[in-house]
Amino acid sequence: MSRNFNQLKEFLEQHFPELADGAIKGANYPAPAWATIASQAIMFMQGAPSWYYSMKQNSAVVFIGIFLVIPAVIQSYITTGAFEVMLDGVVVYSKLATGRMPNGNDILKPLVQAGLRDVK
Repeated sequence: MSRNFNQLKEFLEQHFPELADGAIKGANYPAPAWATIASQAIMFMQGAPSWYYSMKQNSAVVFIGIFLVIPAVIQSYITTGAFEVMLDGVVVYSKLATGRMPNGNDILKPLVQAGLRDVK
C-alpha cells in the first residue's frame, strides 16, 4: 500500500477512532487494460535475449529503449495513484474526480456530515 494511503488511514483513525478496527481498507486502483497488456508485452520482450542479438547493430539504442525507456513509460500508466474514500458504499472523496490529493478538511467534512464524530 502506498505511503499516501497509510498517512490518510492514520489521519482518519486519529479523528474517528471507531474506524480503527479495520474499517478502512485500501487496494490498488486497476490500471487501464492497454497498459497491462503493454507491460506484459515488454516483460516478454525483456525475456527474449535472442532479440537483442539480432539487433546488434544498434544494440545501445535497443537496450535503452527496451530495458529503460519503454518500461518506465508503461509503469507511469500502470501506477495511477488514484483512490476513492468511501463510507457505506458512498464515495466521500475521489482523487479520480478532483485530480488532486485531498487535504484533511476534504475528508473530514463529509465524514462528519455523514454522522461520524471527530474526536480531535
